[in-house]
Amino acid sequence: MTKGTKDSPVTFEGKWKYQSYRPDHVSLGTEETVPTFVRWSPTGVVNINEGGTKGQLEFPGAPIKLDLKCKVVAGTPTKVFITAVMKLPGGKQFTNELAGVFVPAKLGQDISAVNPLVVRGTIVQTSDDIAPANKQPKFTTGYFVLEPTK
Repeated sequence: MTKGTKDSPVTFEGKWKYQSYRPDHVSLGTEETVPTFVRWSPTGVVNINEGGTKGQLEFPGAPIKLDLKCKVVAGTPTKVFITAVMKLPGGKQFTNELAGVFVPAKLGQDISAVNPLVVRGTIVQTSDDIAPANKQPKFTTGYFVLEPTK
């Protein structure tokens, strides 16, 4: 169910804008910290194939292109599960697991051309980080948003 129908407005194929966030613990001046969220990735572009089962996440200006395997599960709400993989030198891989739900961009309002469905969910980095600066440990967890583009 990746193409919108009369019974389900969910369409996953096509082009999406991607953004992820991760916790960044801020000290309260004691041993206590408060989690805040910072951008984990630059803004990316996601292209999902016509069947809605494969795609690619690319970060313009960076040499990072992740291959995506996707599974959309019908329901209320409709869910999507994504595995993101990038092959690295030496036979290693950079991997992330994402799980999200399709929800209206503006919650509490009807779905329409000005209030499309977006995907909001969680992301887990399941390999060592490849970021040259501010590397995050394996199993860092955050959240992501996918917004359809025209």
